[in-house]
Amino acid sequence: MRILTLLLAALVVCAPHALAQGQARPKELRLLAAELPPYTFQVPPASVSETPGVDHGLVLEVVSEMARRLGHSGLVEFMPWGEAQRLAQTQPNIGILALTRTPEREDRYRWLARIVTDDLILVGGQGIDVSSLDRVRERPVGVLGRSGAEALLKERGFSRIKAQPEEWMNARLMQQRRIDAWLAPRLMVIHAMREVGGNLAALNFGEIVRPSEIYLAASRDLPDAEALKWEKALAAMKADGSYQRIVDEYSRLQITPIPDELRRRFAQPVWEGR
Repeated sequence: MRILTLLLAALVVCAPHALAQGQARPKELRLLAAELPPYTFQVPPASVSETPGVDHGLVLEVVSEMARRLGHSGLVEFMPWGEAQRLAQTQPNIGILALTRTPEREDRYRWLARIVTDDLILVGGQGIDVSSLDRVRERPVGVLGRSGAEALLKERGFSRIKAQPEEWMNARLMQQRRIDAWLAPRLMVIHAMREVGGNLAALNFGEIVRPSEIYLAASRDLPDAEALKWEKALAAMKADGSYQRIVDEYSRLQITPIPDELRRRFAQPVWEGR
């Protein structure tokens, strides 16, 4: 009985200390992503399967390695792109993968690390002059919904903007000649066309409108110390060659076309990545 009493007393003494330690441990950065191949994507994607696919992507793999070096779990939650942006703008401690840094977004996020720089390029079908955005002002132009490309066209007064939830839909619309032009990062155009089994040679690559700097960003109020850790993790990856190895791997990526009949189209469940 005396031993039991001593054990209970020890537990009472230790409990507040253990509780304080648990409360003091900061929550890890919650990482969000969407179907944005080749930057972040799942195989199979949400448009094909109700079951989460395996996580892939140039940006995702770089950020996953950064997370590993920081002792972060590396868990990434996939969801519709608009919802990911909303959460990152309205909730604390959110990280968002593969976000293009643009003037209209500058003050909405904390910009942690530039992962890759692409070209925001205007492409068109055969016979369509895409030498400048002005040439397609009166034509239907495809963009990714809630993207920097869509914001740019709205800012410039375009009225025939055809925004789609995913870029493969724009690729299909280009094939069907239901849009005349398409504004998107070059790597996304290439991936989307291959995803629908399209012919890249049939596209007319035109004006490079601006650089497309793809970032790991975060909630605006993320503490400086946390932001600095992620910045240093990317710098270390570049220094030891692991960053370049991932980039080289994705330059050789083989893309398997997905038939339209397999698509569930607008079903975009929210799930945790693996």
